[in-house]
Amino acid sequence: MTSHEDLDRVLASWFEDEASSSIPDGGLDRVRNATGARRPLPAWIAGLGSRWVELPVSGPSSGRRLLLWPAGLHWSTVLILLLILAALLGATLLVGARVLQPPEIPADRLGHLAYGIDGDIYVADWNGTNPLRITDRDSISGPVACRGFGGSGPIWSPDGRHLAFRSYWSDLCPGMAYIADAQGHTVGSFSGGGWLLPWSPDSTRVATWVEGDGAIGIFGLDGVQQAVVTVPPGTMAAGDYDPAWSPDGRSLVVPHGVELPVDGSSVRVLPPSDPRSGRNWTFSPQGTVAAYVDGGSLVVAAPDGSRARVIVGGGVQAGGSFRSPMWSPTGDRLVFVATAAGERSLRIAEVESGRVTSIVTADASTNFGPLAFSPAGDRILYARWEQDDTTGIFSNQALWTIRLDGSDAELLVTGTDWGDWQWLPAGSQ
Repeated sequence: MTSHEDLDRVLASWFEDEASSSIPDGGLDRVRNATGARRPLPAWIAGLGSRWVELPVSGPSSGRRLLLWPAGLHWSTVLILLLILAALLGATLLVGARVLQPPEIPADRLGHLAYGIDGDIYVADWNGTNPLRITDRDSISGPVACRGFGGSGPIWSPDGRHLAFRSYWSDLCPGMAYIADAQGHTVGSFSGGGWLLPWSPDSTRVATWVEGDGAIGIFGLDGVQQAVVTVPPGTMAAGDYDPAWSPDGRSLVVPHGVELPVDGSSVRVLPPSDPRSGRNWTFSPQGTVAAYVDGGSLVVAAPDGSRARVIVGGGVQAGGSFRSPMWSPTGDRLVFVATAAGERSLRIAEVESGRVTSIVTADASTNFGPLAFSPAGDRILYARWEQDDTTGIFSNQALWTIRLDGSDAELLVTGTDWGDWQWLPAGSQ
């Protein structure tokens, strides 16, 4: 017998012994059932690209697992996938619905609404909700007529970081002006009279009439006087006027047509052709175009008055007039007030095409005053007055906002006609 024959005999004997070994009855069935009852892990746990898949388990129906054939997915996996798909579908529908809605004022650019009412100054959300009073009129001593704060024109600085307002002033009340930060904390104060508290274009100074014949004081945010300029006698038109800044911030202009450099250099009397020689003038945000009312026409021109072009004409000829032009943020539109044929309206003029749209119209017992554009240029803040039937005085003031197409008019605050929207610096909260 060869060595191979001996090896074959040994292997044959070993297989016989293994085959004759005893296994408890039902043992294999118990092992199989126990294995089948164990919950397999979902195949997706292995990760994308894995070859680990879950296979069907044979055995009694109570031990089987529900699978999505032929993908081999467990029912729990399918449920999770369905929930994810439902969430994605819901998000898509929500985004789609928002796209169909009118755009909201961007919260990261339009901040708060500031306004004066009943002798106090308030700061609220842009739509007038959640008002916070930042002044106390009872803190002012003296006659009752002196106890209060107010003003006219813009309140917020161009960069939206500070507010400017006045205490009541008259022959009995020494006028005071105040600068506050965006939270309403006073950071500077100084004496001065007038109505407007015009901000310099760079938001670092304000100008006001001060004691002295024709003297205008220029003050920093801390209330410290930086310069005084004086209007030469006989060069200013009679009446009550406030100074206005030139677009470059280097000079002040008073009607009718006197330019006062803030560095103290020579005063310049403006020619009649200069847009700033009148009252109803305003420069575009870029400072490159002037808009003004000339007789019965709304005109745009270069800053020096050249290349003048009538945008809307015929006001006086139709028995009406135009006033209060105000530029949109992009400088392509003007809002203004028109009065004609027994009615008043707030209108929008497209500078390039001359197309005019009336967005609010009422009879002569109602008056309007544009106050501010939203930064996106899609809404206007304006004041509205109703005439008292008995006295004939325009009262019942309120602040409103409306879209440029005349839709979505919204009442913000009643009892005041003085307010201003805050334009937040880019990236601020």
